[in-house]
Amino acid sequence: MNDIPSFFGDPKVIISLLALLIAGVSLIWTFANQWEQNRKWDKLNEGNPEIFEIRLQNWKEFTKEEAMTIQWGYDPLLFEKGEASERYLTINCLVMRDANTNQKIPNTNPVYTMPEAEQELRRVGYSGNANLYRLFKPRFAIENMGKTEVRDLSIFIDAKLPNKEWDRVFTSNANFNLTASQRSTITFTIEYLLANILPEQISYKIHFSYLDYKNRNNDKIIGAKWTSTDNSWSYETINE
Repeated sequence: MNDIPSFFGDPKVIISLLALLIAGVSLIWTFANQWEQNRKWDKLNEGNPEIFEIRLQNWKEFTKEEAMTIQWGYDPLLFEKGEASERYLTINCLVMRDANTNQKIPNTNPVYTMPEAEQELRRVGYSGNANLYRLFKPRFAIENMGKTEVRDLSIFIDAKLPNKEWDRVFTSNANFNLTASQRSTITFTIEYLLANILPEQISYKIHFSYLDYKNRNNDKIIGAKWTSTDNSWSYETINE
């Protein structure tokens, strides 16, 4: 009696199975490659809000002679306008608050020296105890560095002094959109008691929440810090 050849004993069957296997592997590879290409395209083209510049507003400019002869009444923060420019800039003004209520004293204007503050208090007829604060105005410039629109963007910023807790210093009043390469600027004020020693640095956390072109929710946090000794800004790793 002749032996019946097994199913896998037929070379044609083996060749067909190998062809199917190769086709299956090729199909899986094609899908995986397509997924990876799509992922890279998304990453390359999706909206991407970034901080491209941070600085403090310059309040007033002085010649070197003026800056050295003014009776400030405190140690001012003065920085050269440029190399060998012989001109200086102050990056804060002074505001006056009631020592008991901490409310801004009505009708007073920002000043730059303690004698000016005393004159301003006399002008408005204030007779109570007042505290002076340095007022800074940070400016955060934002750009959509992606290639598609960022929609429904909301921003809030936390600030932190050394050995202190994070404090909310800015919250956007309304959400907005940024097209590719479009820019926007955020400004807010920070006050620091003049009687206290100015910290060497202030840290910031900039929070972005937005929708991308696929209507997906995205959250992003950027860390930055300002150094008071040289009025410089840099990115910073966030430690929660």
